[in-house]
Amino acid sequence: MAVTLSTARDRYIVVAGAACLTALAWFDFVRRANTMASGMSMGTDSTMGMGMEMVMPMSTPWNVSVWGAAVLMWSIMMVAMMLPSTTPILLLVSGLQRARRTAGDPALPTGLFVTGYLGVWVAGSVLAAGLQWVLQSLLLLSPHLAVTRVVLAATFLLLAGLYQLTPLKYACLARCQTPLGFLLTQWREGPGGALRMGARYGAYCAGCCWALMGLLFVGGVMNLLWVAALAVFVLAEKVTRGPWLARVAGLVFIGWGVYVLRAGL
Repeated sequence: MAVTLSTARDRYIVVAGAACLTALAWFDFVRRANTMASGMSMGTDSTMGMGMEMVMPMSTPWNVSVWGAAVLMWSIMMVAMMLPSTTPILLLVSGLQRARRTAGDPALPTGLFVTGYLGVWVAGSVLAAGLQWVLQSLLLLSPHLAVTRVVLAATFLLLAGLYQLTPLKYACLARCQTPLGFLLTQWREGPGGALRMGARYGAYCAGCCWALMGLLFVGGVMNLLWVAALAVFVLAEKVTRGPWLARVAGLVFIGWGVYVLRAGL
């Protein structure tokens, strides 16, 4: 009976923790987007420009503080988009830790698993901020951080669409769709093992979704509806079974890219 109550408590803590962290990330991201939109509508004096730089770096050339603000913004957005889809595997990690250590608290290894997972996306955020830096330096981004060239938008769409159809995409997606299978084959004991498992699961997740993240530059990195739509699609891909949704989306992205290219040329 005590074990059952402990398991129920663990599940509640995992779900509540993931929900709270996701909500905080979305709250901060929405605040940043709204602050940037308000700043653009009111004008761009020097004081306002300094304040907006901490929300979303808009100026070039960049410096260390601007780079740091961009990495932080991307990291917060990755937490908001990707953490909800990890709830099933977090529940499994917590349950397995409880079963293997009936006298122990599974909170620490579960937290380390999350840390490893999010660490991969923070590293990805560094790369995304670098791409943003390059595109802004070349004056290829709008104020909402959407690409301003038809060919570039079509390239992001075609790249995402083609990658959706590759074996590598489905190999990574299959790991995300079967969290129990992942844990059975990748289980590692101890705090270090939990951290490594989280990082490895994050690597599979990044391998699954990296091309989709490029689509943020098509609809606008600070377009809240577009970001939310991509987050919902990522979740839908992981909770379905098989590659059919990924492949349908791939064909849609390819068709969309061809349409954008033909309409813009």
